[in-house]
Amino acid sequence: MKGTTKASRTQHRILEAAIDYVQAQGGGQFSLDAIAKHAGVSKGGLLYNFPSKQALIRSMVQYHVDGTRDNIATEEQKLADDPYRHKLMRAFLKGLCSKFKEDNKAASGMLAAIADDPSLLDPVRVFHKDMYARIQDESEDPELATLVYLAVEGIHSNGMFQVLDEDQLNVEEQLERMFEILK
Repeated sequence: MKGTTKASRTQHRILEAAIDYVQAQGGGQFSLDAIAKHAGVSKGGLLYNFPSKQALIRSMVQYHVDGTRDNIATEEQKLADDPYRHKLMRAFLKGLCSKFKEDNKAASGMLAAIADDPSLLDPVRVFHKDMYARIQDESEDPELATLVYLAVEGIHSNGMFQVLDEDQLNVEEQLERMFEILK
């Protein structure tokens, strides 16, 4: 984090601790006291950086959105000279795959947001609305792109809610197969 301020490093540390805590304990156990303790800061220090529980959750959600957007942008750059079709959809697929592999921790922020205030998910809604519109506009086969988009979102939801065992579903193989279909 070279070039960042002490305050932004502290905010990042609190944010990471909040995400770790919610993943380990669940959204129902989310409290500012617990997060402050987990982050190793006083409650006053936490409130200085995040003035309310909603502000912290909003930052957790934005962290997830920003990370996803960054991963997709990175994959778009990698595919810039790729000769195959559906570049944006494949970048979306690869970007989300790398986000899944990195961690599913940020999704825990989503669970906390849903439990506390569903409107805190608005940045996620805006991101997906914009991304879906781009995919539709830039796809050579919008129906295929929609099918893959919905499948990927289903895999993401399955991972977040742990409905089915991901190993049993062969998620990695399914994602790779979708990538190949989009060529």
